[in-house]
Amino acid sequence: MKEVKCTIIQDILPLYVDEVIGPDTKEMVEDHLQHCLSCQQELESMKRDLILPAENNAAPLQTIHRKWRNKKWMISLASVLTTAILLAGVFSYALYYESVIPYSGDLVQIEGEGGELVARYYGKSYATVYETHPMLLEVDGESKNVSFIYYTKTMVDGPSRNLINTEKTSNENGYTFNIVESEKVDAVYYAHYDIEDITEGEDSWESVLKRADLIWEK
Repeated sequence: MKEVKCTIIQDILPLYVDEVIGPDTKEMVEDHLQHCLSCQQELESMKRDLILPAENNAAPLQTIHRKWRNKKWMISLASVLTTAILLAGVFSYALYYESVIPYSGDLVQIEGEGGELVARYYGKSYATVYETHPMLLEVDGESKNVSFIYYTKTMVDGPSRNLINTEKTSNENGYTFNIVESEKVDAVYYAHYDIEDITEGEDSWESVLKRADLIWEK
């Protein structure tokens, strides 16, 4: 068998050390190593380079592991916090964002009880009811003390109705509240209003009256 040059063997040694050469090539390298001191020394040098002394590398490896563990913990924490913030935003929107419940003839009725006016709600559910004190406005050429009310809803059922009323009471009687200063009231209207808009002059009670629905009057 023709003698293989050391330069060729030494080029193959890294593959030999990594055990990624075929059986024939491996046999050739081992045959050469049996009688070549120079290539034997080169092989030993390569093996030493691959061995990490435990006393020198344990600390760096522990540091790398600790950093990676901390990084994973921070990523997990950030993910949890992001999810919590998103869920809180969705929950807050569902619970607190209010929209006006459109008026219909069977939504609310005004009744007299014990000398006071009582608003009785017959809708499915609501979040909040808004009411004004009676105010003097001109209605069909007459001055009358008028009160405005309206109900709002959110994406979730309003707690006021679900907690205060039983299912039977809600269905049969509706949720009730006394109209403020009802002894002064001449008429009750259903209309959405924004106190801030009225205060800033962007709306007026006269305009609210024009778009309001009459619920009750003397």
